[in-house]
Amino acid sequence: MTIVRDLLHSLAEQYSFSRAAKWDKVGLQIGDKTARVQRVLVAHEITDEVLNEAENYQAIVAYHPLIFRPLENLDFQNHTARLTARCVAQNLNVIAVHTALDNAPQPNALGDKLAETLGLGNIEVLSPDGFEALCKIVVFVPDENRRAVQEAMWEAGAGQIGNYDCASFRVRGNGTFRPNENADPHTGEIGKLEEADEWRLEIIAPQNRQNQIVAAMKAAHPYEEVAFDIIALQNREANQNYGAARVGTIDATPLDIFAARISSKLQAPSVRLVRAGKHIERVACVPGSGAGYIEAAAKAGCDCLVSGDFKHHDALQARGLGLSLIDVTHVATERVAVPMIAAALNNLEVEVVQCAVETNPFEGWAATNSN
Repeated sequence: MTIVRDLLHSLAEQYSFSRAAKWDKVGLQIGDKTARVQRVLVAHEITDEVLNEAENYQAIVAYHPLIFRPLENLDFQNHTARLTARCVAQNLNVIAVHTALDNAPQPNALGDKLAETLGLGNIEVLSPDGFEALCKIVVFVPDENRRAVQEAMWEAGAGQIGNYDCASFRVRGNGTFRPNENADPHTGEIGKLEEADEWRLEIIAPQNRQNQIVAAMKAAHPYEEVAFDIIALQNREANQNYGAARVGTIDATPLDIFAARISSKLQAPSVRLVRAGKHIERVACVPGSGAGYIEAAAKAGCDCLVSGDFKHHDALQARGLGLSLIDVTHVATERVAVPMIAAALNNLEVEVVQCAVETNPFEGWAATNSN
């Protein structure tokens, strides 16, 4: 049986809610963590049309939060209040992912997938929003149990360094102990000083998962009392930073050709250009609204920034900095979020369906002459 809490755990394994922006509203927004779930609808955001599709579902996992600002009342003239009431009436549990997905580790964040869709190479984080706090977990384990303990810690999320996993360090030595009358020792005798041939096993881990990793380590360890240390690290290397924006490179391409290419790939209903140069090679991209990264993209030597929601003064600023803009609309830069979220739920015994409802409120339109 799958419950809402299982959905939250599976999502957090891939897209840790602790990495979400402090201003964001992620996790369970409506519902009960103990509620049973058989069918899950994954959507970009919640609209009336999406709720029509969700009639026979017990949960919706959305990229955008439904409830972002506090509701002072449930006046149904308020769009959010009315949609919230519909979710309650349909017994829908609602989970939002948003910036937890944006800030996932490379190469599994939304910005990484957007950059790949745009055809960028040499992808890096542009202007990191934060750094993942790391720790080192050190445990002492007998030889015959070292592999089981090590693998349990890896499976719980330890041992990842950038694009590498299953990282560890170990060195052999001798430990001493003396069991008292209340002990139930794995080896040795009550009241007798013992020596044990052990491995010192060191594995790096994200601080926000240290409790789960320690629990997995203890479950695999044979000792009644496990000796271990947790050491806080101050590393701020490139493979620990995170953020929504990405920067990468393409072969020198005319701006118009690149804009046409990505418009098709992103299914953008319309495209707006700010032209600051004819050809582009170094490109920044941001899912959603990217105006806040204009200065960072220019400082990083980018020729172009791809995102949505640029305003008049954003365009003037970018052009003044020599940075071209391609506005493909907010939703078009985030489409890939739906399959990414669905993939994070594939390990559960539930039916997961990707919602096909178009949530982009904009559409392409061209004026025609009429007589």
